[in-house]
Amino acid sequence: MQKKILIVTDFYNPHTSGVVTYINQVIYALKKLNFSITILTSLHSKSLKKEEIVEGIKIIRCKPTLKISRGYYSINLVLNYFKIYRSYDYVNIHFPLTEVFPILFTFNKKTIFNYHCLPSSSVAYKFIDLYFYIFGLISSLMSKKIIVLSKDYFLNIFAHKLLKDKVCEIPPYIVQNKIHKNKKNKSIITIGYLGRICQEKGLENLLEASKILQTNNVDHKIQIGGELNDKRFKKYISNILHKSKNNKNIVFLNKIQENEKINFFNQLDVFVLPSINSFEAFGIVQLEAMSCGIPVVASNIKGVRSIVKKTKNGFLFEKNNSKELANKIIKIRNFHFKKSEDIASDTLKNYGIEIFLKRISRIFEFV
Repeated sequence: MQKKILIVTDFYNPHTSGVVTYINQVIYALKKLNFSITILTSLHSKSLKKEEIVEGIKIIRCKPTLKISRGYYSINLVLNYFKIYRSYDYVNIHFPLTEVFPILFTFNKKTIFNYHCLPSSSVAYKFIDLYFYIFGLISSLMSKKIIVLSKDYFLNIFAHKLLKDKVCEIPPYIVQNKIHKNKKNKSIITIGYLGRICQEKGLENLLEASKILQTNNVDHKIQIGGELNDKRFKKYISNILHKSKNNKNIVFLNKIQENEKINFFNQLDVFVLPSINSFEAFGIVQLEAMSCGIPVVASNIKGVRSIVKKTKNGFLFEKNNSKELANKIIKIRNFHFKKSEDIASDTLKNYGIEIFLKRISRIFEFV
């Protein structure tokens, strides 16, 4: 008999984020395991249908009740959840979930809890951070198994030994992509960033690093891919554009579509992820760059650093240290680094799809 699973998440397709990318990977694995899948999520755009079936997956979208910081709280989602959750064999909660209270009181041995990250808000919304911290901790304590992308990240937030034994690390997978050809004796180094243009990504550090590279007579070009019309970050985007307007080395490409990513990465010599806080818990985009044979320079912060440490496919720099970032970019250029094929191979060895499928299937042996 086909097993049924309910996946609960604040955001789902067509919203783009690392969490949504990961959920789609989980869905791929669950389909392989012959699960019947339902997604319960927020109706974050009026253009979306409240209920539909897409590629065999039932999607239920609930109207938000109020906006909180970047997300929403939906009483309709809570009511729908309590109405239907008992009819499923498993419930998969993806945190941060604004509606985790009161949903957490239904947690039982059939609940699978994915802890993605701890939101970090502006000063005006610090009570939101406290809300997520408290209910993230309670949810973790009440869960039989906690799936995390990086133990390095999770156990730095919650170091309690009661949680350590039930944490299961299942990072996302990456597939083989077109390999970037090594560029020898290239006079201009092409640096790339891809992701949201918002405060936690630390793009100011990349702008400052560009100035340092100029001072050191390093010919370079920085290509920044990210949505420039995202209303959530309007003020920040405006500020970044203003700071970089006189720097001819920096090019803003706007949003890069999924089918354009490989071409974007293949133009680069190095990819930079300069994130600065706990909203960045892993950085799937690093894997995407590495799968194309591109070395990465990333912030030495919990979670994010785990990919470079495991694969040795780049360098780490201390967050908010633009000088060290510039030096690591120069080191990539001057250093006799791995061949592109080896970068891609080492990434697949650690983050291949078969490893991911085995880890997901193993979870259902214990719940």
